[in-house]
Order: sequence, then structure tokens, then C-alpha cells
Amino acid sequence: MSNSMYLLQIFVILSIVCTVISQRYDVCEDSGLRYVYINEELEWAGLGWAWTSETLRRHNVTIEIVFATVKPSDPNNLGSIKILAFVPTLNDIDELRWNMAYEWIFPTQNPLPDVLDIIWNGDSICNSTGKLGKSCILQFSISRLVFIIYLAVRTPEKPYVVRVQAVYNDYTKERSFSAEIVESPETTTTPAPISLYVNDDDSETVGCGRVDTSNIYVPLVLEGQTIERGQWPWLVSVYSYSNLKLGFQCGATLISNKLVVTAAHCFFDVNNRQVNSEDVLIILGQYNLKRPKDERTKIVYPESVNIHPKYKKHNKIHSDIAVVVIPERVRFTTYIRPACLWKGPETKTSLVGKTGFIAGWGRDENGNFFTELPKQSEIPVVSDETCLRSNEAFVRITSEVTFCAGWRNGTEGPCNGDSGGPLVFEKDGRWTLRGVVSTSLLTDGSNTCNLNEYVVFTDVSQFTDWITSFDTDYSY
Repeated sequence: MSNSMYLLQIFVILSIVCTVISQRYDVCEDSGLRYVYINEELEWAGLGWAWTSETLRRHNVTIEIVFATVKPSDPNNLGSIKILAFVPTLNDIDELRWNMAYEWIFPTQNPLPDVLDIIWNGDSICNSTGKLGKSCILQFSISRLVFIIYLAVRTPEKPYVVRVQAVYNDYTKERSFSAEIVESPETTTTPAPISLYVNDDDSETVGCGRVDTSNIYVPLVLEGQTIERGQWPWLVSVYSYSNLKLGFQCGATLISNKLVVTAAHCFFDVNNRQVNSEDVLIILGQYNLKRPKDERTKIVYPESVNIHPKYKKHNKIHSDIAVVVIPERVRFTTYIRPACLWKGPETKTSLVGKTGFIAGWGRDENGNFFTELPKQSEIPVVSDETCLRSNEAFVRITSEVTFCAGWRNGTEGPCNGDSGGPLVFEKDGRWTLRGVVSTSLLTDGSNTCNLNEYVVFTDVSQFTDWITSFDTDYSY
């Protein structure tokens, strides 16, 4: 008998012993995923749960598992994930939260897959390597070690890394599933960090206004819905310090590896005093406002914050635009990419009737001042005449360097917290920045936006020369 066959027999024996002793295997500590032995026919499957962080039921959810396994016998059968149910449950501190249950089926049973990452709505919830029940820790560890030795004797091949993802919209009842091999001995020589899927191409290769569709699966189409991470890689968050407290201020747009565009009013406090540039920081690639730092984000302290010279403190609408200069050129990834800057002779009137996309963490229809995850909407541009006729107050807050857009339906559009964020249009196959969220009329008796009125945007095309002057290497 060969050494490899002998080691394989030892592994199989230990695996059987382990299965009899323990029918449950916690995969990632505190992740909610467990390997569960079903029966002789189905063998092992993964059953998991994940808390939402909101009291309200989530409509659009995504669960993704990245795992290492031996070479799949059928590359077209990489397993599946199915979202089973949403259940309102009290969490550890007696708060009512929605709990999502899901099922993971995988074709390879010996050995069980090694889970590398579990990503729930864009956030990793896989903290560490899981453990078996106490009675089986030793047996499983030995069997895993024996199998690794067996693989080494049999072949020097590296493991295959597979990603499976399920997306479910509970409102429309639409489901989608995808699975792919993201790393294999045939295609990968130097393993990349699995949880990042970073594309280390330089800016010329990446180009502007393009989403890395090889690593994300949902296009820019959903109205008023939470977007997937990486779907708006140019969306930037702006923070500033006040009384030693760091707070989110505005959205912004990355337009190159050196420049970020946002609204000028984002850098003035409640007393209309300009914030010092050293008290400002921006976060590239941010997705969850409650988690400003993770392996996909990049926190940057600006080299300079440049307010347009025509912007006036007591007239916050005219030339409401600012450029933040990044100290070192940022390297683009799946989650950090620039939008294109609008170019061409098109006037504002050429936009009328066209729809663009906005996204941000601003106030939602449920009254939350900020949303945890960014949402997007598609809104139409209207003529200056239509905007001015809709409400005489627009005479005071519009100018030749602004335009109006929106549905005036009370629900869809940018609101408090979305200031500075992008309004992009698909132009020549690329997502291109044309508007910066500037201001809106207020709801009577409150300090919140009135989405029954149009929203005012700064027209970026009026400022392209000024914007690009901060980076002599910029080309578009």
C-alpha cells in the first residue's frame, strides 16, 4: 500500500469518528454559520444566520461566502446559497432586530471547505477559524492535518478558492445567485488577499467611470434601494472634527488618484465658520457609516481643501463646490475607482429630460438622519424655467452655475446628509460626474429637505478648468 493511500485511510477513519461524536461544526467564531450533519444522503451542509443592524426589515440583502476546497469535480457545480427566512428576534442586549437565516450547500464533503470570509451586505462577519465541539477538536485537527499531508504527498497543487453569493429582494421577491472560482493553481501564481479582490492596475488601465463588474454583481439600476459595495467606487465620505469629536459631514466624488470633488458648504460649521483643513478627513471606498475603517477603505487626511473663490459664506449657493487634494496618489481597487469628469460643450439645456443617478448616506423616508448603508435613486433634470416656476424661492438659490433635478414626489432624491455627493450620467459607456448635491428647500417648520420640491445641483461642467488646475497630470 502506498503512503498516500495509507494517510487517506487514516483521514477517512478519523473523519468518521468525528462525525459520530459531533454533529455540529462552528465555522467562523460569532459569524452564525455552522456545518451541520444532515443525514447519510445529504451529509454536511452549512446553516447560518446574520443579524441586520436595523429595527426595520431589510428589503435588499446579500450574503457571500469565500472558501478554499480541493479541486471541484464539476466546475459548473460549486454549491449554492439560499436565503431561507427573516425572523424578528431579540439580540444579546434585548433589542429587536431582524435575523436572516440561510442555507449553504457545497459539493465537496471530504474534507469540508475552509471558510475564508463571510460577507453580509458588504461587511465581513467571519472573525476567525471555527472550531468543532469540544469532544471533537482533537480528532478533527488531526484529520485535517493528515489530509493536508495527504495532499502534499499526492500533489503540490494549491487549494481552489471559490466564491458563492446570493442576493434577495424581499420586496420584489427577486433572487439571484452566482458562483465562481476566484483562485486556482492553473490561474494564480501569487495569492491575493481573498477578502479584498483588489485590482492593482494603475489609473491608466482602470480608467474612469467604470465599475469592476468581475467582482460585483449588481448594476446601477435600483431606485431608492441600498447599493452593493463596489457599485459606486467613486463615492467618498467626508468627515470633520468638532470639539474633538469626529462626525460625518458630506458625500463626495473621487475623480482621479489625486482629486476629490464635493460641495463648498461641507467645510463650514453651524456658525458659518470654515473648518480647518487639518480637521478634515476623507474615506475612500467606505460603505458602512458605522464602520469607517476596514480592509477595503482608505482613510486620507487632505493635502489641501480648496473652496471655490466665488463661494460666499452668506450666499451658500453660488459656486458651491470644493476640491480636496490627496497627499499621495491613491491606488485603485475594486472598491476605490474614479468617476469621469464631464467634458464637452454641452449646455445645461442639453441635460433637460435626461435622468442621472445619485447616491449617498442621507436622510431616508423613515426619518433616519443618516442611513447606515448608501442608497441610490434615478432622477430627471428639469429646465431652469420649470424650476423657477415651481416655487419662487428658487430665485434666491439658483444661478447660471446650477441646475435643478428631482421627481417632487416626497420620497426619491437627495436629502440632508447627501450634500456634496455625485449626480452621474452614463456617457460614452462611462459614469460621468455632472452635478454636486448643493441644496434644497426646507419642509415647513423643520430643518429637513423637502422632496416635494426640486433639488439644486452645482453644475460641474462650469468648473472643469478650476478643478483640474489642482493636478497638472490630470487628463480626461
